[in-house]
Amino acid sequence: MKRAAIFFLLLFAATAARAELRSGSFASPSLGRDVSYVADLPDSYASGDGRYPVVYALHGLFEGATFWERRGLAAILANLRSRRDVPDFVVVAIDGGNSFYVNGPEGAFEDLVTRDVIAHVEASYRVRPGREARALLGISMGGYAALRIAFKQPGLFAAVATHSAMLLEKPPSAGDGARRGQMAAFARVFGDPIDPGLWSAANPLELASRLDATAAPAVYFDCGSEDRYGLAAGNRSLHERLAARGVRHEFALNPGDHGYEYVRSVLERSLRFVGRALDGAGGASAPVPPARNPRPDRAAAKETR
Repeated sequence: MKRAAIFFLLLFAATAARAELRSGSFASPSLGRDVSYVADLPDSYASGDGRYPVVYALHGLFEGATFWERRGLAAILANLRSRRDVPDFVVVAIDGGNSFYVNGPEGAFEDLVTRDVIAHVEASYRVRPGREARALLGISMGGYAALRIAFKQPGLFAAVATHSAMLLEKPPSAGDGARRGQMAAFARVFGDPIDPGLWSAANPLELASRLDATAAPAVYFDCGSEDRYGLAAGNRSLHERLAARGVRHEFALNPGDHGYEYVRSVLERSLRFVGRALDGAGGASAPVPPARNPRPDRAAAKETR
């Protein structure tokens, strides 16, 4: 674990100079307050006048917008960019607190993503507007939110990619392994006890069961087969539900637990996936190699066409 952390710090030091990370904030009409974000700009942003597609990155519980850099994810993207393995796009990491990015008692956080941050980024940065130039990327809680938003509003995003998305067939409970702090976060958003109706209405699994295959965005998701919260089962269920609806997607269960050690091991795959989905939407036309077979556990990597 320690050696892996040192490796990613060295990787960041070697590549950070080739990209620009801008921290900022803007007034969110939906929340009635300022919201922080981090924008990860490709090298070419500073030297030209072109416009770029955008990947909106949603963090997990107990994180914030700085997760993109702090967890070593910016370094991995910088390395891919240096090898020209992905086309140029902007990443914007959004601070959603512990809101699950839903419109609820904590505020209208789904509207923050689908309205406010898009409006701010498209007005403040040289990015291309429109569905074909937007994607969502989410980790854990952010993966849950990214899938929910993409399935609810498929006209907004061309692609969605997630790692260890918080997908559960039923409301979480301490008996099923949720920790005290996690249960407190769930309670603030979904009630105490958790309201089954509220939970179901926001559950990406339920939305997937009604998703129109002709309107769906490009979908990629994976999870660690040893995820300590049991999320592998929910991710497998999502694969089955999308397959039943005829929705094209890429899915894999890979060896690993829940956490950023796992995310860093697979992030290149999701970045390549969104790069392919956004290629031609205004980014640099770098060749993007086909996805490699991740060769997860024997249950695993399936693609529905």
